[in-house]
Amino acid sequence: RAPCISSHWEFLLRPLVLHHSDEEGPVRYRQIEYHRMPLLAYLAMDDPRRLSRGDFARLVLVSGPGKSGSLPYSDQHLEDFEARFCYDRYWHPQAEHAGTRLLSCGHAFIMVGSARDAYFTGAENGLLGQFRHQFFLLALIPHFHKAALLMLSDRLVTALNRLQIGNAESVKIFKRDIREVLEVFLRFTHRYWFNEISDQAQARALFAMTRGHLGTERLYAELREEIQDMSQYLDSDSLRRQANTVVRLTVVTTAGLIATISTGFLGMNLIDAAQEPLPDRLLLFAMVFVLSALLTGFAIVRSKRLSDFLEALSDERLSQRDRLATLLAVWRSRRPPGSG
Repeated sequence: RAPCISSHWEFLLRPLVLHHSDEEGPVRYRQIEYHRMPLLAYLAMDDPRRLSRGDFARLVLVSGPGKSGSLPYSDQHLEDFEARFCYDRYWHPQAEHAGTRLLSCGHAFIMVGSARDAYFTGAENGLLGQFRHQFFLLALIPHFHKAALLMLSDRLVTALNRLQIGNAESVKIFKRDIREVLEVFLRFTHRYWFNEISDQAQARALFAMTRGHLGTERLYAELREEIQDMSQYLDSDSLRRQANTVVRLTVVTTAGLIATISTGFLGMNLIDAAQEPLPDRLLLFAMVFVLSALLTGFAIVRSKRLSDFLEALSDERLSQRDRLATLLAVWRSRRPPGSG
């Protein structure tokens, strides 16, 4: 199941097309966040002091209309409304000029001021110009952070859903996908993730307020921990495979070392076939080659058991009977699971 997109949004987003639709397009997208669209509002009022506490709460929380003297939610829920959602550094409701009030709940960023204030309504050097450029980016960056983190989290979930433990090709694709997500996450961290965007106290406070409501820092920490866990699992799995390979090579080398020393001691040759006809020498070579290949293959197949035998042989605490039992276990065939 996938959410549907209204026709007017499909028209505005072209050439982007919905990922689950049948339409063709150069870029496909999916909705991975709450359908409520972020909102930026600049309100120039004749007298902003006439707005009540409930009006400000409805503005920043984007709730339905109601009476000016009432609150959109309970008193307990809005007990710390000013501390959580308002930036009142330049708000003076008791003064002749009320100033400017900034509000943010994460999904909405509101600037309220007086329409009679030339600085507040200045489109070039006033707050209106700053709202269109600086405050717009200040509110956009946390949403960009959250969208990027949700996208990476969605890619992790998709990779896990496609994983089939018993399928070697699926495991290989899963490892490649996780490596790609890790690379993208590292690039995002070093290029686009930052805790502060300005040296100004106002910009820092508003940016921190918006990030706090969106929960981007918590989401970043969770995603980073998940990616690190998966990366550590892949690294440990690679080390395990390398260790198994080293064990096999060690066993094969140990077995071959005995034959090498036995046949090559002081350069002696057990069979002097240098003067024999070429067909006889080729036959001897083929026999030795086949025998060596069979012994090497057997050592590789039984490398785990041979490794256990070598470990038991070097353990002084084991008795001769235990060592012999370990040696005999090398030649025994294991029964398949579930057989009687």
